[in-house]
Amino acid sequence: MRKEIDGSRGMKREERKKPGRKKLIALLTLSLVFLGSIAPFYSLPIPSVVPTATAIFSSITITGVRPTEFSPGETSEVIVTVKNNGGIDARDIRLAFQGTQVVSLVGPTVMHINTLNSWSSTDVRITIHIKEEAPTGVYSIPVNCSWREYYFNSSAGYVTSPEITKLLGLSFSVTGSAVINVGDVTTDPAGIRPGDRNVELRAVIENSGEAAAKDIEAKMLLNDKFTPSWSGTDRSYIGRLNSGEKSEAVFHLDIAEGIASGTQTIPLQIRYKDTKGNEYEVMREVAILVKPKPAFEITSYYTVPMNLTPGYSGVVLYVTIRNVGSAKAESASVRMTGEANVPFDYDVKSDFVGNLAIGEAGTAILKFDVDTDAVPKGYPIGIEIRCTGDRNLGDDNVYLFNKEIKLDVTPGRSPRSSVIPGFGALSGLIALIFVFAIGARLRKRV
Repeated sequence: MRKEIDGSRGMKREERKKPGRKKLIALLTLSLVFLGSIAPFYSLPIPSVVPTATAIFSSITITGVRPTEFSPGETSEVIVTVKNNGGIDARDIRLAFQGTQVVSLVGPTVMHINTLNSWSSTDVRITIHIKEEAPTGVYSIPVNCSWREYYFNSSAGYVTSPEITKLLGLSFSVTGSAVINVGDVTTDPAGIRPGDRNVELRAVIENSGEAAAKDIEAKMLLNDKFTPSWSGTDRSYIGRLNSGEKSEAVFHLDIAEGIASGTQTIPLQIRYKDTKGNEYEVMREVAILVKPKPAFEITSYYTVPMNLTPGYSGVVLYVTIRNVGSAKAESASVRMTGEANVPFDYDVKSDFVGNLAIGEAGTAILKFDVDTDAVPKGYPIGIEIRCTGDRNLGDDNVYLFNKEIKLDVTPGRSPRSSVIPGFGALSGLIALIFVFAIGARLRKRV
């Protein structure tokens, strides 16, 4: 009896399972039919689908620009990152970069991108030039952008949309650089002439650029025409100059005697740093006017007699001078200066030569005696040449030129001083005795 009851229960469970199996078989069959229907489309590109609001359009934007900082006059390549910031692919992207008065394009100005899938990006490269002496500031250039969308439509298939346009832009920061120049130049004395010493020269150093400069130092590159008056006077430290500021560089120089008159230029080396610490060096020039001035040299000298011996009197010295300067000399004169331990007594110590044009020579005649106890050897004699400048050129300065000659005293006795010592007194005594003798004889006759 129990077996019959168990059998009837099992049959009822089997009958309940049959409808569930039929539903499962039906679902499997429908799935196979669906997969078979879409299989032909697997080989076609499927547009990206993003379950957000932006998935229904494409959007071309510029997401990156590097570099963005430039200096006036700089030319550089710029990398522009372009992104499709939407969920639909973009085709035939065209970027037309427009230059301005400050920022101009070098080379191609239009860039093409064939395809830019949704949410993807790519780089394009352009070259820009910043105008010389552009003021500091931020400058933008417009970018005209156009593209077409490419997507799948369930009813029409793959569709390319009409052209879409959009105005984009790039911005660049231009930081002006320092421009160091030399302005006014003054000297003390105002009129520089050959041979001047410790001339103070002041040069205005100005920053005409758009940025500050610091640690500015100016150094004169001197030659044999100019020398520092003392150590370090050929350079001047200025420090910092902001845009538009100026300061004076002070130097002290000695002027060579043989320098030509006229405008002379001295190279000026200027070193400085920008605010970032980068070092720069520029070369400038300082122009100064050297006025004309007479100058002299002794071309020859000799004595009469040629050989000087101790005790000789009435020696004549001829000194010939020449104006080798750059201006006429007026009222030129020559004078022997007293030197210590020189055995000469001067009868005519100076002589007037007169006016001497450039290149003209003149001779001075001087006279002296040689001491009787002069030691035979060479003696240096100072010669002072004195004159005034060319008054027709406004030069009324008095100029002194100290030169030196050498006179030799040779052994021997001068013919003019060859009398034996005491011989004159003895002769006088003999003459006196002779006179007395004659007088006595005459008195006896009387």
